[in-house]
Amino acid sequence: MVKLFQSLEMVHGPKMKDLVFKIETENGLLELNKNLYESKLSLFKMFYGDFYNFIINHNGKSDLLKNNINNLDDFYAFADFYAGNMDSCYAMGFNFHKFFLTPIEGGKLEDQKEDNFIGYLYHNNKYLDFLNFLISFFAYWRNDEGCTSFNPYNHADDFFNSSWAALVDTTKLFYFSSETVYHWHSYRIKYLLDHIPGVILDNSLSNIDKDNLGRVHIAGYEFIGWFENGKEVKKTNDLKNVVLKLKRKDFYNYWEKEFTKIPKVIEKEYKKVDPA
Repeated sequence: MVKLFQSLEMVHGPKMKDLVFKIETENGLLELNKNLYESKLSLFKMFYGDFYNFIINHNGKSDLLKNNINNLDDFYAFADFYAGNMDSCYAMGFNFHKFFLTPIEGGKLEDQKEDNFIGYLYHNNKYLDFLNFLISFFAYWRNDEGCTSFNPYNHADDFFNSSWAALVDTTKLFYFSSETVYHWHSYRIKYLLDHIPGVILDNSLSNIDKDNLGRVHIAGYEFIGWFENGKEVKKTNDLKNVVLKLKRKDFYNYWEKEFTKIPKVIEKEYKKVDPA
């Protein structure tokens, strides 16, 4: 197994300067470090940085210290595959799942309260696109693992069924890339690992020049073109005058489409898959 940051750097994006041009979609503007990210690594550092601060602010300092986590860099390192003398990112799940979300079978984002990290993010409009992506990524990952049972249905593909499983597999999302994932994973998982919506996939955006407005590649979005005063352009006198237009694609709506079509027998007494 490769180290976490080695894996993340395999799919790194550019080092961005401050964007002087606007990036517009049918749903509004994209903002760097809000719904647009330099790389998978930068998203990881933002997301787990916010999680670390949430833990500290919710009486979790002792939980950090007992795992020899004294600062944010230690917390980043703890997200590694073999952290805490365990494997499969289980240490993160066992030690910090109680801060991550409140288990609710058949739950939704809006059911989560601000006293857990996922609820705090949702109710404060943080990482909303990423959170919705996580829900379907989790379902796809669990199905690939073969841990989902549909007769009787065990809710193992439900992100909100287990705080432990949700945190472990979120950590795996950042740990693995399409090049390092298990051989039995589907193409869909391999694709999702390297295409988190809003992550810039190459250096095309940081290399934009006013005399040559080229094509850009951002996960989850289709490139439409560069526009100035309502007209498509290939160059400009000032980057502040142009708008990069993208179209949202790759919506991961497992719960809205695929889930309802799967035959299920729900038995409330059936075992709940949650080792925590």
